[in-house]
Amino acid sequence: MRRKLVAILLVVFMLTSMLTIFMANWGENDAWEDRSINSIAGALNMTPQGVSLAQYIDVQKTHNTPLGDLLARGGAIKPYSLYNAEITEMCVVRLEDGSWVEFHQTATMPRVTNYVNAIDYLGHNILIRDVGGARVANVLGSPNIYGPLENVKRVLDVMEGNASSAKDDFEILKKARSAEFERLGVEEFADCFYLNIHQLESGRYQSIRVYQNPSMDKATDLTKLAETAPSHGLTYNIRQYDGYVIVTIIGEFEAVASEQP
Repeated sequence: MRRKLVAILLVVFMLTSMLTIFMANWGENDAWEDRSINSIAGALNMTPQGVSLAQYIDVQKTHNTPLGDLLARGGAIKPYSLYNAEITEMCVVRLEDGSWVEFHQTATMPRVTNYVNAIDYLGHNILIRDVGGARVANVLGSPNIYGPLENVKRVLDVMEGNASSAKDDFEILKKARSAEFERLGVEEFADCFYLNIHQLESGRYQSIRVYQNPSMDKATDLTKLAETAPSHGLTYNIRQYDGYVIVTIIGEFEAVASEQP
């Protein structure tokens, strides 16, 4: 009887330990559990200041489309094996110092086993992982945060209200429109540049490009592109106000995607 009781207690202990590790890996925290990255603005709302480039992809919406196929071939979409779960949305952010951080939304709870250590920071469990021979940090939640340890900590600082986010640095986002693919960056030809690509119900594609204080050369180039657009099967609409030039391009995917920024 005593041996049976010990065996039962061991099983209970093992199950409790497994549940504790499982919950720690998921990283519960009511303060930010409901955050999402359903746009580039959503991701930048969790990103520390000093962003030079950000790229958002709605992986679900682009699946089995010409845009999704192009992104997959280019290696822009993270593999299933990263979380042992389907990634539905993601945003890659590059900072001015050349470092990076990523946000990933998954369809189901991530299952991560390849971690070598765990660190507590502001009540969040940061997993230290070996991915492709590189050491990275990961906080599992909604969304999952992925990148160098210091950048992951900086994201948590923003999410906990201890630091300002990068979203307020980009007034251009007020002129943007959410889409399944978005890109924002500081460019030589403008103070800031935003681009999105969206598949219309007709199957054709629309791209909106926003230039904040573009150079004279860029403004001239856009005028020339608009003039030659019909010969490429494209339609251009150019609007200018308050220091912004907003260009809407519609056409078949290859033509829209190959049109220069």
